[in-house]
Amino acid sequence: MLHRLKRETGPVHEAVERATDALGYRANSTEDSEEEVTRQSDLARLRSLAGEFSRAQPAGDLSAFVAELTRRFSTERSGRGVNLMTYHRAKGLEFDTVFLPRLLDGELPFRSGRSRAPVEEERRLLYVGITRARLHLFLTWPAGGKGRSPFVDEIAGRPEPPARGKPKPLVVTADNGGPLLDALKRWRRERAKTDGVPAYVVFHDSTLGTIADRRPRTLLELRSISGVGPAKLERYATEVLAVVAGAD
Repeated sequence: MLHRLKRETGPVHEAVERATDALGYRANSTEDSEEEVTRQSDLARLRSLAGEFSRAQPAGDLSAFVAELTRRFSTERSGRGVNLMTYHRAKGLEFDTVFLPRLLDGELPFRSGRSRAPVEEERRLLYVGITRARLHLFLTWPAGGKGRSPFVDEIAGRPEPPARGKPKPLVVTADNGGPLLDALKRWRRERAKTDGVPAYVVFHDSTLGTIADRRPRTLLELRSISGVGPAKLERYATEVLAVVAGAD
């Protein structure tokens, strides 16, 4: 899109309108494809930004508009801020902290009166979202009303408990003991000695406690646990899953 804009001339808002029209922008369109909905939304947002820029800087040209877009939306330059995006747009990106809200049955996987998304494709999208997180991952859904996404049940290994009054947060501590937690601590001690690092560098006690509680069987289940980022998943996943499997 930016390359197309650089070839345009004239006032910013007119140039952006021509460029987005050429890319198939349709106002008030209704699309069944999530990717097309996202694309149309992006084109509409670009037109809106062009209008704002023209009103704020009447003498500004296209190069100034492109520079403004880069300044506002380049995380590489700003190094901070919040990125709000769809699962599709997040492909290939990584962030220290990722929030995946509204994981509800009917929304992921998507179902409506007129269409139903392929379950495998929707499961793959959730995997894309989960693996965007380097350090911290938060999966959330509102209490009451629709049930949580069945994909969350697949990750947690158990169905959502029935709502009884105010929901209580799940708290896992590393002091509950148990054979699996003991085995994980022994493994961590040996791995830390081999790597020449303190034990907490391998995994914190709270992370081991969560692993012992959830007993992950797959990479996806292990990746969903807070404290297990991509680097640790690559380095330790095979050994951790073997310890969990050996505790049965």
